[in-house]
Amino acid sequence: FVRIWPENPLVQFGGSLEINCSANIEADAIGLETAFRREIIGTGSNWKVFRLTNISDWNTISLCYAKDHKAKPAKATITVYKSPEGIELHPVPEMEVGKEYNLTCQVSGVAPIRDLTVTLLKGEEQLLVKTYKDHTDRKADRVVVNYHMIAQKDDYNKTITCQTSLDLRPTGPLLKNTSHSISLWTFGEIPSIAPLLHTGLFLEAGTLMKVTCDAPEASPANEAVFDLRFAGKSLTFNTTVMGGLASAQAVIASSSVGDHELICTVSLGPVTKNVTKMVNVFGESHICILTQRDLEDFAMHSCFITSIITSETNHIPFSILDGPQMDDSSCPQTWTWKEGSTTTLTCTALGNPTPTVQCWKDERLYDIGEPQRVQTEHGGIYHCNATNQYGFDVRDVTVHVECNIKVRRLSRSLEGRDRNRRAMDYSCCIILERNVFQDQLLKFFTYII
Repeated sequence: FVRIWPENPLVQFGGSLEINCSANIEADAIGLETAFRREIIGTGSNWKVFRLTNISDWNTISLCYAKDHKAKPAKATITVYKSPEGIELHPVPEMEVGKEYNLTCQVSGVAPIRDLTVTLLKGEEQLLVKTYKDHTDRKADRVVVNYHMIAQKDDYNKTITCQTSLDLRPTGPLLKNTSHSISLWTFGEIPSIAPLLHTGLFLEAGTLMKVTCDAPEASPANEAVFDLRFAGKSLTFNTTVMGGLASAQAVIASSSVGDHELICTVSLGPVTKNVTKMVNVFGESHICILTQRDLEDFAMHSCFITSIITSETNHIPFSILDGPQMDDSSCPQTWTWKEGSTTTLTCTALGNPTPTVQCWKDERLYDIGEPQRVQTEHGGIYHCNATNQYGFDVRDVTVHVECNIKVRRLSRSLEGRDRNRRAMDYSCCIILERNVFQDQLLKFFTYII
């Protein structure tokens, strides 16, 4: 007989192993065939003990034999095991709730793979358990495990780990290893973080105004990242979280008069949104009491004013700016002129700056403010408009022309005799106003008395 012990030894990669060979023959005839370095460490009458060192080959068959012996060599199958060289859990992106993401764990340099179990854990929950019982290759190799998960709202801040178990029992140990952990960052849908910016639209130069930016229903609210900017500069702000509401509070100020942008940006995981409002910065405000007469007078005024900020009282000139206004006092709607007289059509408008006034008749510009000798064709409708940089006003003006009555003496022969008679010419002007674009029709009737 030829025997070998142990028949199924287990040894760690790079380690050493003792094998006993025995036979019913003298020990000098006993030998060991193996791929590893060996040395005899013990001898008996019919046995030898060999030590195998630096077992780093995957050819694990060793044979005990006896020279010139009819017995068949005895075989030992050595199992070389190797704990994983590395367990790598691939990074997980920031995840939006409801979307599917891939978890990947890579285990490298492990043997024998048939005894390996890979488990993916979310907290204490097992997501996936992978075994390799059908794996026959004894060499150390790499395995990759994938798991598709749908991000849930309550997954936020939970840890993912990859655990390996190399179970060599009953002849060997149970070797467990765990990867580094990664935290899940799950965030709500985009509409849930649409920011709301609360601010006044006007700010007095040199004063302070509080502004607040809210990210309602942010999920998770404590992970909302704010950025506030005013007039192109970053603001210092405080953040608060109450339930599902994340807020940032800041104070703005500016000495530069004009419109300035106030921008609030909220980032939550892969989602970023912003909201912008324009804030008008105006000069120092004062209190000044004006009468109705003041408001109707566009000339320069003087007023004793008191500063809200400093309480100082100053005498400051000011004027009121307004668009054109035409009324019966500045531009009468009806005029009656006498034929043959010299008259001026006047039409002005209130407003500051002083409005420009133009009047048109029969599609021609009329020289308002210039003296004119009245003729019948001056009668009709004038379309006047007043403009300045703050607006305009329009007004129709109607001019009526009265005919002149002339008295004269005429010499006329009646019934063969020359007689002086007093004659009166009644020149009657009849104006037929068909419409604003029609000419006037003038008729003269002369009655001789």
